[in-house]
Amino acid sequence: MLNSKRPLLYLGGGLNSEPGSQAVRELNELFGIPSVNTLMAKSVVDERDELNLGMLGMFGTPYANMLIQENDFFFAIGVRWDDRVAEKIGFAIGTDIAYIDINPEKMHQIKIERSPKFTFMGDAATALRDLLNYAVKHNIHLDIREWQMRARDLKRSWPLDYNRKSEYIQAAEVISMLVNYIDENTKITTGVGNHQMLAAQYLPMYCPKSFMTSGSFGTMGFSMPTAIGVHYANPHSGVIAIDGDGSLRMNLGELHTIASLDLPIKILMLNNRSDGMVQNLQDADYEGTRIGTQRPKDVNFAEIARSFGFSYAERISSKNDLKVKMEAFMNAEGPCFLEACTDREEILYPKVPAGGSYKDMILGPYIKSI
Repeated sequence: MLNSKRPLLYLGGGLNSEPGSQAVRELNELFGIPSVNTLMAKSVVDERDELNLGMLGMFGTPYANMLIQENDFFFAIGVRWDDRVAEKIGFAIGTDIAYIDINPEKMHQIKIERSPKFTFMGDAATALRDLLNYAVKHNIHLDIREWQMRARDLKRSWPLDYNRKSEYIQAAEVISMLVNYIDENTKITTGVGNHQMLAAQYLPMYCPKSFMTSGSFGTMGFSMPTAIGVHYANPHSGVIAIDGDGSLRMNLGELHTIASLDLPIKILMLNNRSDGMVQNLQDADYEGTRIGTQRPKDVNFAEIARSFGFSYAERISSKNDLKVKMEAFMNAEGPCFLEACTDREEILYPKVPAGGSYKDMILGPYIKSI
């Protein structure tokens, strides 16, 4: 680390606990190393920090996927090296790698595949505190000001964006509006699909275990049952379940449970009448041939929620109504349901194509340097 001019922390879900989060935050108070994180590590560090560049990988933020190409020391902590992240050609090639993890099988695999210079098998929080204590005792600091400036500049210069001129509601627009209503007391759960990736991209979370989602081969239908558990574990926190119509259809029973128990859970549903992520992949890989991803019949899910007994249940189909109904949804009490009918043709950006490297990242027509 002392020999590095461009160190980068690669944070994984193994740190997503109070002890793990606190340890890495204290370490970085001393060193100030830029960080990227996996989907499962979202909220491990305060994402308002200019040196946290958010999620990397196939649907990572533009700045995280750019910065990773420039590091010279890659410090991986509590990660599985998931293929959505790690199998991008050129990933950490030519850099020194250090790896801390508790899983002996994964450690053995990475030693063979990545030849790390340093490994430690055990509890990450304990290992990080040992490093921190050693650094304090020996008055060790890093001089990486230019690298820190580079990280801040990338984060400021390449903001996420979407089609603001469309006549249809954009899912990214809904999620970006939600940013105005979350705070340190908010807990988010998601289903699986484009809405999940948009939430991971756009929502800045502040505290560990405040963003609950199903990673890797993720389970559609995860959001609502998880929201019930999150509410009972955190009864004084605001819980927002973000779902797509594909995921939500798998858990109508939980929708009824939330209403029956009068749980103060807010469900934000993005309804594009399709399985958007799969549709995007079909368009990219099969020249627009779409099989089994679109639902021709429109279903008014807000009416279903109202019939179940939700105290607030509304549907939005016009962009003009979005801000007013979002405000009402967030201010309402009891079980609340807001259905936003979004653009079926919206494409999730950025993305790194399958088999491509980070340098092949596709930003799309709306993400631009400012």
